[in-house]
Amino acid sequence: MDGVNVSRILTQLKENLEKNNKYDDFVSSFKKCQTNAERVATLYNLEEAKQLFVVEENFKSKCKREAEKLRAIGNECFKSGDYPGAVSWYTQSIIKAPDDSENLSLAYNNRSTANFYMKNYAQCLQDVELAFIHNYPTKSCYKLYQRIGRCMYYLCNKQEAIKAFQQTISALEKADLTEENRLSMIADMNKAIEQSSKINLPPVNLSIKTHNCCHQGIPNFSSETNKEIPCLSDSVEVKLDSYGGRGLFARKNIEIGEVLIVETPFATHLLKEFNLSHCQYCCNRVSLAIPCKYCSGVVFCSLECRNAAWLKFHWAECHILDSVQDKNLSLLAMRMILTAGHDELIKIDEKVNSQEDLRTSGFDEEGIYNSEDYRSAYSLVNHADSRTWTDLLNRTITALYYLRYLEFAGFFSEKITNTKKLNYSSLAFIEPEAETVTENVLNNKTCVGGHILRNLMMLPCNAHEISEFALNLETPAMSGTTELAAGAYPVLSLINHSCDPSVVRESYGNICVGRAIRSIQAGEELKDNYGALYPTMDLETRQRTLKSQYFFDCSCEACLGDWPLYFEIPCDRPILRCKVCDGYVPIPQGNLTELAQCVTCGQSQDITRILLPMAEMEAAYKEALTSVIDGNNSQSNIKILLDYLKLIEKHIHRPWRDINDCQEAFKQCLNMHGSCYPVTKV
Repeated sequence: MDGVNVSRILTQLKENLEKNNKYDDFVSSFKKCQTNAERVATLYNLEEAKQLFVVEENFKSKCKREAEKLRAIGNECFKSGDYPGAVSWYTQSIIKAPDDSENLSLAYNNRSTANFYMKNYAQCLQDVELAFIHNYPTKSCYKLYQRIGRCMYYLCNKQEAIKAFQQTISALEKADLTEENRLSMIADMNKAIEQSSKINLPPVNLSIKTHNCCHQGIPNFSSETNKEIPCLSDSVEVKLDSYGGRGLFARKNIEIGEVLIVETPFATHLLKEFNLSHCQYCCNRVSLAIPCKYCSGVVFCSLECRNAAWLKFHWAECHILDSVQDKNLSLLAMRMILTAGHDELIKIDEKVNSQEDLRTSGFDEEGIYNSEDYRSAYSLVNHADSRTWTDLLNRTITALYYLRYLEFAGFFSEKITNTKKLNYSSLAFIEPEAETVTENVLNNKTCVGGHILRNLMMLPCNAHEISEFALNLETPAMSGTTELAAGAYPVLSLINHSCDPSVVRESYGNICVGRAIRSIQAGEELKDNYGALYPTMDLETRQRTLKSQYFFDCSCEACLGDWPLYFEIPCDRPILRCKVCDGYVPIPQGNLTELAQCVTCGQSQDITRILLPMAEMEAAYKEALTSVIDGNNSQSNIKILLDYLKLIEKHIHRPWRDINDCQEAFKQCLNMHGSCYPVTKV
């Protein structure tokens, strides 16, 4: 729900209350509320508000006729040899086709054939499977088996090829062919079986899922897994920081590039413009779209993702998505509710949970802080105490808006919930029965509304971007990241901010990987960046931005030292670290490096042995840097970058231009390993 609608409802609410001389009493009552559930209840029970929340179905429906037209266009593209164009049109037909229509199975078959001609065998095989699932005409099934056999033959999978050609012969018994054509086909299949038996190469290791992932394998921890926090390396632990809040701290020395976090979010929200290009569940770019059975507004990369999304949230969103999806974090707040489930939500008592031990807040009974557990997300800060009553009222209006949609979707009706969630094959949108609004029912609803409100306050401070790296093939230096979605990551949210962070994040679909971007000493706190980096944003802007969204004044080293913007960062004469006190050692005039003196402790020292290795590595570093900027993220280049970064970081005080350049080049390498999509223009 966007700000315009909130403002409209608030204006109308005020007019309604003033007309009945109730506005001042309402404001007084609202200000006295101590919990989020009380705030929602105050608005929920208000007669003047009941007609302000219009709830109705709003979604992109299926259309048999349109699906057939789209498939016909695809057929014309196929006949002309435009196979990529054909795939695109067939995909649009698949998205629009009703799930029980013959057109759907035919479109899957057509898309499979086009991909076969493009030698995309994994994609071809996936669509063959989907054509079977959607009852492809029995008389034509021999074509599907034959195509499987040919794919398997080209993939050097001897046994599967022979099996498929044998199945083709069996399927010919039900084919609508003349006897002459049937016998000719059998002869061809026997020849294919004979050819397949001669395959002596190992089969291509092919994963059907691979073509829907634009990233390499998700990295593993170099050390063991943290026993308290499963998605965290054992090199890291959660502790209270110097301000009394939680943070993540190094349990031991951490090297640059070390994987520290591999976290799957509790819930995600894909931005509307990516609904038909990326999987609504895992956020991977979709090569072969699989649509929802009942709407044409979202797609998935696999049947597994489609089923998982349905069970967690899409069952309630399917026919209302166009009303509830916006550019804010509101839908994510509701998805957290749907993912958690009614029973889990009403177990949580706001007043009791507010008294938990801070360090272990959100941990379960076994002492585990789990990203898949709603209680972990619930424990994150929301700054309710720092918000004005008008801010709280605006968010309460949004919370009630989504609560009404949950009522409309049947979230509070066990009968509707079970029917929708468990019977995906024959969904019926059941009208909610007239309910008896008992005090218990009302309390449950306002409790759930309170959770929505809490999430609406928590997410602006804790949600993380899910992105994709758009790799410009013509000019790699002009590549950049594109924000696809937002996710609730309970563990990532424990990392506090610095304008000069020690941790960098990259997306692998919706899985977020956090690595050390510089060396972190044992006992040192890990620091992320909340969108305010010192080389790209001046001090005043950073402080204002962080204060308005995150409610704190940043006191990181870059802010305290008022470090310069990128083009003003020193790059000629570094300030070295003192070997005695870690103070500041400038290079003496005349480059008399054996007579360098620390301006902090006054100790004289010879820095020649420090500068020589850096000079020796500089040429290789600059060559690797240029190569990476040009798009080469080879392991040899990464090693050179990291070795140089470790050396200069050890001996040179930040800010220093080479440190920034080296970090950015390393980040580009990581982005190319994560979700990365090649484009000709960005």
